[in-house]
Amino acid sequence: MADATETVLITGAASGIGRATAARLSQRMQVVIADRSIDAARELAAELAAKGRRALAVEVDVTQRASVGAMMETIQKAVGPVHALFSNAGINRRAPIENITEADWDLMMQTHVKGAFLCAQAVLPAMKTHGRGAILMMSSDFAVLGMPGAAAYASAKTAVYSLVKSLATAFAADGIRVNALGPGPIDTPLLRSGRSAEEWDRAHRRFQQTLPMGRLGRPEEIAAVADFLLSERSSYITGQIVHPNGGQLTW
Repeated sequence: MADATETVLITGAASGIGRATAARLSQRMQVVIADRSIDAARELAAELAAKGRRALAVEVDVTQRASVGAMMETIQKAVGPVHALFSNAGINRRAPIENITEADWDLMMQTHVKGAFLCAQAVLPAMKTHGRGAILMMSSDFAVLGMPGAAAYASAKTAVYSLVKSLATAFAADGIRVNALGPGPIDTPLLRSGRSAEEWDRAHRRFQQTLPMGRLGRPEEIAAVADFLLSERSSYITGQIVHPNGGQLTW
């Protein structure tokens, strides 16, 4: 069985990058699989349990303080304190700038920015008490590049990185590290969502033609970076955004 002396909370953990990260981290930690889809979360938890790993499925809507609070109560009663957080829950709504609705704009900000803030706010007190902790928030290459076809998404991801820098500065003296992941295009349900099969084929070919590495990233590749940033191997890294992106963005 995995050494599960510490607990990691992963939001949006039932699919894509969150799922891959939960599977990887469950090899060395107890994993809380938090997702809007409790059925999908329970399915993954059962799969991990069948491999001798410890996983707890919880339902959460990260845009609602009450839901985040209820999640934390469940976690505390079931497994105790959270030692690491991967704030990964996310959505996207593609549209030209002139067609972005106020409702979609608000939902993007609430899910990515407010959701990351609420989850961090929920775990920080215990981390501060214990004098250590690691928080990782999902940003994007588009936080730097911009994204004309999804300006609300790009704006939210930029705000997430600003939040990361603020938290990292505020809590470094407490032994808490806070970083951001800024992946390039990764073959996940989120990237495929909202596209017909034909639209996906066109987009896939475009990615292959424009990405320097000539292919989309895999969720497992991002999970490996998340594992690093949530481990002691990155003990001197905080306030940074790390870009596993196949060369799409270089500094």
